[in-house]
Amino acid sequence: MKKSLAVSMIAALAVLVMLPAAQAQKYQSTPVDLSNFWNADGWQNDLTANDGDTPTTPTNHSSAAGSIWTLDNGDARVRVTSIPDEIIPGQMNVTEDGEVAFLLPDMTPFKLDVYYVDGSTIPVPPGKYKYVYLACMSGNGTWPGAISDWAADVDPDTGEVYDAREEANSFKPIYQEGAGNWIPVGIVNDWFWSPPEWVAPESGDASEIISDYMTYEGDPDYFLYFVDGQNMGNHDYGQYTYVNGAGYFIYSIPVPQGLTSATLYTEMWGNVKMSISTGDFADASSYVEVFNSVTSDKAYASGGDGYEPNRKIRSHDVSQFLTGNIAELLIKFEDAAPDQVNTEGAADAWGPRVHQMGLYTGPTIKTRLGERLWPGLVRTDGNSPTGGLILIKKKYALDETKTLTSLVMPNNIPRSDPILSIFAITLANETAEVGEFMLY
Repeated sequence: MKKSLAVSMIAALAVLVMLPAAQAQKYQSTPVDLSNFWNADGWQNDLTANDGDTPTTPTNHSSAAGSIWTLDNGDARVRVTSIPDEIIPGQMNVTEDGEVAFLLPDMTPFKLDVYYVDGSTIPVPPGKYKYVYLACMSGNGTWPGAISDWAADVDPDTGEVYDAREEANSFKPIYQEGAGNWIPVGIVNDWFWSPPEWVAPESGDASEIISDYMTYEGDPDYFLYFVDGQNMGNHDYGQYTYVNGAGYFIYSIPVPQGLTSATLYTEMWGNVKMSISTGDFADASSYVEVFNSVTSDKAYASGGDGYEPNRKIRSHDVSQFLTGNIAELLIKFEDAAPDQVNTEGAADAWGPRVHQMGLYTGPTIKTRLGERLWPGLVRTDGNSPTGGLILIKKKYALDETKTLTSLVMPNNIPRSDPILSIFAITLANETAEVGEFMLY
């Protein structure tokens, strides 16, 4: 539902936020008033300690007036009692990493306090800004869902984009000088999964990326890279392939002719045994083990959230395999601790979880698709992943030479999975940082 620009706005006062002393630097944060756009109930606030959960407030949205809109398709909200003591509802609050501050709703009972994306045009304090930050989360899966659901449709013969679908998955800055380009929101992981980290060419030259893909069925190129598997599975919310105990799965990475040196990057966790072959994928003897998390670290007990203790990006020099006229690298994953048992002595195999892989030829820098807002947040039912629910901030570059007046938000009406919820928006001016390639 489009809303008029004639709404009251917060005075355009820049709020200076002092970072911790270790980062002797000031960040200027200007909040965007969302109070006239709240259409969902996301913060659960007990009236008293003995009253239990405050009843959910129905949405005011014209497409579903009276229905319950929360942070998923049920009654899931964030417990206000789980917010860190230093975070004060209704005020500007600095994020966990000290980078920026957000104006939070007052979170009082029986009031809507979250914005579900509906295509509204949201006015901002007019000014020239370098960045816009979104405080957001995704429920019932990772936003924006399967790439095939939102990515641009392209004519395979001409390469012409005939349905860009910007309105569903992007937002647009509006300047006094005219409308800017659509900016994709990008990936917002499900609130039980940590924001993915990855790498990008330090030079910014995309030709140094030989191959780069996510290892789960939702990736549109899955069928191009997946080779074989046994007793393995896919986790759509977490966007990874896994195997527990006996079994394996194999992915292929095409190798261009003449390539002699490259680094394989993986984001994975669990008890991982990774081997590489340049021969027949079915010939088990052709694989050479290049990584084993158990022998290099230790065996880990089972778990299920996005903050597994050994989840990280790892680099592997694969130059030794790039000899002769090979066409592909075959990457095989197995459970490095298939016979593991728990404290009761029962079988408790917990094998590899592989989120993404890529082959690069030059130096890289680490990128991250969002940062957690605050630690320790708990869902209405008392559940949360290790470290708390993953409400994150995402950072996008603006045209700082122009005067920003409003933001046209994505439009996911009729409401459908995954559920993208926005808690706050902040505009910022700050010192340029190294590594702004692939901000979102």
